[in-house]
Amino acid sequence: MGFNNDDYIKGQINKQYIHPKESSYKKVDTYKEYDIDETLMEKVIQSDVQSLQKMVRDNELTYSELVKCFWNQVVRMKEYNAVISLNPEAIEQAEKMSYDETHDLLYGLPVLVKDNVNMTGLPTTAGAAVLKEHMADADAELITRLKEKGALILGKTNLSEWANFMSTESSNGYSAIGGQTKNAFGQFDVGGSSAGSAVAAALGLAPLTVGSETSGSIIYPASQNGVVGLKPTLGLVSQDGIIPISKTHDTAGPIARTVQDTYSLFKGMSPVKEEATWHVQLKDIKAGILDNDGAKMVYRDEDETIMQSVQEKLKKAGAECVEVIVDDAAFNIDYLPVFKFEMNEGIRAFFADSQNKLTLETIMSFNEEDLENRAPYNQELLKQSAENGLGSKDINEMISSNQSLSRKALDKAFETVNVLITLSNYGTVLYSASGYPAVTIPGYTRLTGEPIGVTVIGKSGKDVELLEIAYAVEQLIK
Repeated sequence: MGFNNDDYIKGQINKQYIHPKESSYKKVDTYKEYDIDETLMEKVIQSDVQSLQKMVRDNELTYSELVKCFWNQVVRMKEYNAVISLNPEAIEQAEKMSYDETHDLLYGLPVLVKDNVNMTGLPTTAGAAVLKEHMADADAELITRLKEKGALILGKTNLSEWANFMSTESSNGYSAIGGQTKNAFGQFDVGGSSAGSAVAAALGLAPLTVGSETSGSIIYPASQNGVVGLKPTLGLVSQDGIIPISKTHDTAGPIARTVQDTYSLFKGMSPVKEEATWHVQLKDIKAGILDNDGAKMVYRDEDETIMQSVQEKLKKAGAECVEVIVDDAAFNIDYLPVFKFEMNEGIRAFFADSQNKLTLETIMSFNEEDLENRAPYNQELLKQSAENGLGSKDINEMISSNQSLSRKALDKAFETVNVLITLSNYGTVLYSASGYPAVTIPGYTRLTGEPIGVTVIGKSGKDVELLEIAYAVEQLIK
């Protein structure tokens, strides 16, 4: 989440790099490296999923060695604060695994998961001091699905505390438990809330990572760190076992360095069976360039030039590009009251069966005892959520209105174009309120070296089709 004007970005840079916070609750890293050949490790951390499986198949390395390579990379890149905890059982499990062509593509591969997703064996903290020792009784459904495919959960990634719904003054990528996540490319805004997952993918800490999004929290950090991030259609990935903000907006999603790897993880964490063919031709695509002031008002220096370059490349490849202005009212949707109401209800329900039965009130009381270490950027969003005076009838009417408005705006656009294209998270309100899918693709950097992704918005439930189009765009701009 975030409003990307120049003042906002400057404020984030100040918080993240000039005056970063560090809590006494920050987890101390005591992990050690394994003895692995350096040349092999360098090859492994740069390889995509298909290449990794080929290396194991060809006896270049074992699954155990593969996992140890990524483990070592996490240890070496610890100054980025991308990972909160590592799972030693992943290596133990890898030692028992061997290649078989009948196995799923994810078999034996390490995955890092955002630390608001439950898994047994490691704490699930949401980055919050109050949850430092919180252990889940069961895996989230998406974790179960990944394990069934043979994927190995290597550890948990850092995040903006409470998935960036703690304070409007917070620093992207900061949590009391994980510290301040740093951008993989330099002193640029790391993005949030899935900062650790995006940075981990960019730095090769794992070939695949899982983030989550309520409003921009996969797309923005993926864009800022030069990786692919998919925010799936709402409901395709189960919300089970994920610490909630808003049940009508929340979804987990895959982050990786390529579109094809992102698709592989998406299939592994969801019930989607559709196979991608990767045969989409851009000459068959009509792309709508999102031209609303609501998107363009947050353009930064060079963004207009980058969008022109995107259009020129698409046209040269045979795609038809048209400027599209969706109903401006869709950019004025106010979903914060929904988030506040649903977070209050959701946290109470999520922790109802836990030992300490947390509520927003008890969380805030705990933080108040040591604000410097537990809530250095304040906790006004938690307070507003706890005090939200709207009733369920008002909220349900607001949800219905927001969904109707955003879906009608997008559906009308999709009558004449296959996809909508913008940059970074500039169209977040559209795909967040509607529940429609979006994917960001790396390929551009500003003159400073700061990455910015090209973001493609698709039709509801057409996530695989969207990824196929994204793959074609990726080949064009990478």
